[in-house]
Formats: sequence, structure tokens, C-alpha cells
Amino acid sequence: MDPAAPLAPPLSASGRPVIGVTPSLDAGRRLRPGSDYWYLNRNYTRALARAGAAPLVLCPDTPIEVCLAQCEGIVLSGGGDLPESLASSPGEHWRAAVPGEAESQERIAWERELLQAFAERGRAVLGVCFGMQLMNLHFGGTLQIDLSQRPVRGLDHGGGGVSRPHALRLAPGSGFFAGWSPPPAVSSLHRQAVAQVAPGFSAAAWAEDGVVEAIERGPLVGVEWHPESDESGSFVYSRWVAQILKQR
Repeated sequence: MDPAAPLAPPLSASGRPVIGVTPSLDAGRRLRPGSDYWYLNRNYTRALARAGAAPLVLCPDTPIEVCLAQCEGIVLSGGGDLPESLASSPGEHWRAAVPGEAESQERIAWERELLQAFAERGRAVLGVCFGMQLMNLHFGGTLQIDLSQRPVRGLDHGGGGVSRPHALRLAPGSGFFAGWSPPPAVSSLHRQAVAQVAPGFSAAAWAEDGVVEAIERGPLVGVEWHPESDESGSFVYSRWVAQILKQR
């Protein structure tokens, strides 16, 4: 073990694993013009608490080493739109190509650093919607930048604050979803989706129209839908937290 690497985070007084959750950044555009605000749907922290975790909201003003010292895992929450690829710096031009509000570059850069730090130490990361897309991009995958522009029309996956239900088809060999029977529909809220799955990852679920709805690589799991907002949440968050407890 690298002696300079952070030690495992201390156990909380309750024994519950402390799980960091990343918020979205509104850089003075929508919530209150001229002022930066972090915001997060409370469904994330409620789902984690129900699963037996102690949620902790993080932000870029907290050093990465402090996040590592305090959290056994992290949830990368939903957010705005992303570029097609992170193979090179997206600059500003990609903002004109996305179907909705582009995510803050500050948040993108910070979450990539946070994701890399947790992944290098074998810590669990759950990416939800934007979080899954960023995970896939960070490790070398690509993005369908606008589902409405597909040559063959598929399902309406929602987006822009509108949720659409659809069914899931699970990969038979999935480790994370093994033994689970998903509900008839999950809560879909995205206008972008994974195109090429990142090297080392495997697709673990799809929508009926073939859109990748989950990816996995060991302790790194991504889901494109919002399990904290539908019936699937009790399974997804509980199994993810249970896997963290098994690693202790």
C-alpha cells in the first residue's frame, strides 16, 4: 500500500457508511441571478438513509483528500448536459450542440477528479443519469449528445424536468443486478445517453429501444434512470450500500 494514500474513512458513530453526494451547480443563471447555488433533489439523501447509509452532501470547496477521509463511497447525482467526448478539452463550443442546459465545467472537472480518486482506491461510486454519463466519458466512452437526433426514432426518455416511464432489460451476466426483477417501469429523465461503453465497463441494462441504461465495472456502477424517484430505488440503493458494507 502507498504510505501516502489516505486511510480508509472512519466508521460513523452509528456504524452506517458515510456516503458523499454531489450536487448540481447553478452559476447565477436560474435560481438567483448573479449568485452561485448548489442544489440537490432530496430524494438522493432520503434513498441513501433508507438503505442504511449516512448521506453527506459534498462540493468542490471541500478538498478531495477530505472527501476520501470521510466517505466510504460517493453518488454522482443528475445534472445538465455533457459533451460528446472528453478525449480532448470540450471548450465552449459543445454548449451549442446539447439539447438543454449544459452542466458547469467547474462541476465536470471536480467530479472527474473525485471519481478518479475514489476509483483508484477501489471505493464504490454510483453514477445516476448525468453521473453515469460522466463516469462513462471519464473512462473513455462516448455520448449520444441528443437522443432526439437519432436516425431511427426511439422512446421518449424525458428530460428538461419531465420524467417518462419505460421498462428495463437486464444483462444476464450482470453482477450488480443479479437476481433482481425490475419493476414494470422506471423513471427516465434524460436527453442524452451512452453511445460507446467505456473500456473495462460492461452494459448491464437497456431500455426497450436499445439505449444503455446501466454500466458496471466492479465497485463502479452507473444507472441512467433515477432509482431514487421510483420503485427500483429500494433495490438499487440497498444493494449498493450492502456492497460497501461487505468491503469493510
